[in-house]
Amino acid sequence: MSQNRRFEYDKGPRLEDEATPPESDADAAEDERPAPDAGDRRVTVAPWTAGSVAGVSAFAIVFAVFYQLSTAYAAMGSYGQGDSDPSNWIIAGLTTLANHGVTIQQGGEPIDGFGMYPVVLVSPVSALLPAVVLLAAGYVLIRYVALETRREGGLAVGACCASYVVLASGLSVLARWTPETGTEGMEEGAITVATDLSLIVTVGGTVLTFALIGAGVAALPRLRPAGDE
Repeated sequence: MSQNRRFEYDKGPRLEDEATPPESDADAAEDERPAPDAGDRRVTVAPWTAGSVAGVSAFAIVFAVFYQLSTAYAAMGSYGQGDSDPSNWIIAGLTTLANHGVTIQQGGEPIDGFGMYPVVLVSPVSALLPAVVLLAAGYVLIRYVALETRREGGLAVGACCASYVVLASGLSVLARWTPETGTEGMEEGAITVATDLSLIVTVGGTVLTFALIGAGVAALPRLRPAGDE
């Protein structure tokens, strides 16, 4: 091979002198993305999923507590458990909704209590249970779920409220009892829950109020100025 031919093969830019390719926008965004904090225990999940789980869990806890109270009162003989008497889950359903401020009615008219049945289940103390559970649900939702924007936080709280109201509406349809004619201390007519718009307004207002308070408490550390940290 001639010297001229070999010289042509040897020509060309050196590899180390070649310019590096420009960085793409995607790579730049990836570099600017903050690294995950090892101490961050928040769960990454869709806001509506987190809110729905929080609402269902909160309602299940409230109902379970009132069911436990109703079984305890039945065991102590506070009310009968005969064939004509309501079951524990019906008593629990009625008292659960009553402690949210929902109207309990008999024969279409509001009533103040369940006749000879334990009105003590609807008391100022028991009415605090839904508030406490919803405060905790709102706090956990913001504190332990990765919600980065106000829109995501609002969507999560809204899903929590919607799922809670849906379960309360379903319970209002199922929790009903018709005492037999001549039952001592009881008037005639089915004992039911008012299933009109007031149910949605009352339960929805309760959920939004206390869930938002809990969420606000959880969000306070994020709202502090950077100089205070």
